[in-house]
Amino acid sequence: MAWRRLSTKGDYSQVNSAQEIVLQTNDDVEFVFPLSAIPLSKLLNDLLQEVSAEDAQTTVPLANVDATTFESVAEYLVHYIEPNRPAVLEKPLKAALPEMLPDWDKQYVYTKLFKDGEEKAHELLFKTLMAANFLGIEPLRDLCCAAIANMLRSKTPEQIMEVFGVTEPFTPEEERAVEAQYPWLKEAQEST
Repeated sequence: MAWRRLSTKGDYSQVNSAQEIVLQTNDDVEFVFPLSAIPLSKLLNDLLQEVSAEDAQTTVPLANVDATTFESVAEYLVHYIEPNRPAVLEKPLKAALPEMLPDWDKQYVYTKLFKDGEEKAHELLFKTLMAANFLGIEPLRDLCCAAIANMLRSKTPEQIMEVFGVTEPFTPEEERAVEAQYPWLKEAQEST
């Protein structure tokens, strides 16, 4: 079963509430989404458990997800409708990620999340990671984290700066501000 954008906002006449739910992204786009694709999302699964039969036509707002990102997440969720199961990634990564992934996941990561396989075109990867975290989709979150780890693997600090478009290193003041905001970074650095 596929997902689709709602052609007319608020027109639920073509929604089969026994099999579908309407999800609204933070940029006000409504999607009709199959209930069979919900189980991997802890948030959506929990919300559906709370919705009564008479509220089944309720639109569920996705406050932290925009339409483009939701389309990426939807593609993943629909692919993994039962009986399909996402691969469990070994942690830490023991090999290059492409060698560890099933073909569909590899295609998804390297053509969808990295636009056309370009590491510097990683905006959708990070947005999908944030959406997967918000929606409680652990296998997608793990896949995105593995893709980021693989992207950074064996790179020098200069190469990492280039991937992220950082042209100048942090000033000492910026470093102190980051360390104050994320104290665990300094602890991690000291333990290596």
